[in-house]
Amino acid sequence: MPGKRETAETRKLQIISAAELVLLEVGIERFTVDQVIEKAGIGKGTVYKYYRNKDQMLVDLVVKALELLLTGFQEVTEEKEHHLDKIKALIQSCYAYYQTYPKYFELISYMERPEFDIDEANYLAVSHRLQAFTHNLVLEGQQKGHINPSLDTAMSHYILWACCVAVVEFVEAKKKLLKDHHEIDRHAMVDTFAEVFTQGMGV
Repeated sequence: MPGKRETAETRKLQIISAAELVLLEVGIERFTVDQVIEKAGIGKGTVYKYYRNKDQMLVDLVVKALELLLTGFQEVTEEKEHHLDKIKALIQSCYAYYQTYPKYFELISYMERPEFDIDEANYLAVSHRLQAFTHNLVLEGQQKGHINPSLDTAMSHYILWACCVAVVEFVEAKKKLLKDHHEIDRHAMVDTFAEVFTQGMGV
């Protein structure tokens, strides 16, 4: 017979798998714990034994989403030599991530709202790794003479992340307007933003 630990892990995996299906089907705005309970086929009391609320349930999903994002950043930047090219690739990778995992991108944005205050070790760990990656990317670029050394390193990496999210959200929200009225290609717009952004960071 399976032990209590194995049973608990199996139940939790069953719940979070159902939560992922609900997220991919309906998106973050329409996501509810009741939908997860129905999808998992597990009693409400059992589900709330492992997850007290919606945000706590979503933490496990956002960890996976952030891991995928970080892996993508690492892969595209490794291919470049110059750090400004690395940052361009990172920006473009952020948009590519949205196109591949739109519901995960929405989840990441949702979890960054001020009300989210769950102190989960796994979430904090991957968040810190992501922050350290972009911070070190800017710092190494400054040390190699690729990026203006007078720029505040910490502030620059936060602005990079903020702008990536904002541009992706803008081009998707306005995609019909951009295409139909201005004949602007979304990929070209992201590429242009990457060019403008990195020019401002150069020496």
